[in-house]
Amino acid sequence: MTDSDCFTDETTVLSRPPWGTHTCLVYRSRHDLIDTLVPYFQSGLEEDACCVWITAEPLQAGEAKRVLRRSVKSFDRRLKRGQIEILDARDWYLRDGGFSRTTALHGCVRKGLEAQERGYEGLFISGNVSWLTGAEWDVFMEYEAMVNRAIGNSRIAAICAYPLDACGARELLEIASTHRQAVIRQDGVWRRIALAEEAVPQDEEKRWAIGQIEANIEQFATLADRIRHPLQVLMAIADLIENEQSDVIRQQAREIDAVVRQLDSGWAGSRAVREYLMNHDLAGRDPAQVTEPGTCPHPSGYPDSRRSS
Repeated sequence: MTDSDCFTDETTVLSRPPWGTHTCLVYRSRHDLIDTLVPYFQSGLEEDACCVWITAEPLQAGEAKRVLRRSVKSFDRRLKRGQIEILDARDWYLRDGGFSRTTALHGCVRKGLEAQERGYEGLFISGNVSWLTGAEWDVFMEYEAMVNRAIGNSRIAAICAYPLDACGARELLEIASTHRQAVIRQDGVWRRIALAEEAVPQDEEKRWAIGQIEANIEQFATLADRIRHPLQVLMAIADLIENEQSDVIRQQAREIDAVVRQLDSGWAGSRAVREYLMNHDLAGRDPAQVTEPGTCPHPSGYPDSRRSS
């Protein structure tokens, strides 16, 4: 590690990141989190950005709110109007009962867009991942690679906080490869975690690409099913009431069915691309199991339908 990888002023490292920066902070204690993230959010507020702090042990939402209140002027007013949001990790990463890389990524990007729509300069966000277990590690690294690509040209700055006790050499290399910069405090000095020159950025691109494709496949299947089920209900209602509105409902159902078929086609196309990549050894790992969407019958083919199209 060279002198250029060392920082004597932590403000230089984390507090004023440019837009699009995706940083990993490897911390040892709650004091590391306070010493770095409080100035980070202070600078975000000074730039008139929205700030979202996603907390976990050893610094939960209640304590994070108290320490930030001591350092930020008009804290309660900013909190009330939504410029500052502090919440526990389970309410962000695990709100659906488990971690979803697609949901988490969309949440981050959506927050950034909402901040600008409300007239703010952008979004400063930080998430503590001390809750992460070995079972979710690979999927979370895919998510980090997706974030790294997604916010590169956005008005979002992000810091991901990882506890050092949970990171071995492999984990440190992985988080360094999925962030634009990674820093750790050693002997009171902040240092950048540097990868070797052959740290295979191409592998990162492969991981990101296959992760995005699999996320698309999952989304296509979910959307198709979510539309297909209420469509069946609409057709049943049209058959039940059988009045002058029934034909209108059936026509609209056929148009919706055409959209669902396009989703099925997109799902099939994404799966074909993924299989091509896997067959040519571009993904570097086994493909995730994806449930195929069910067959989408034409509205006239529903069992309860009394009329043909």
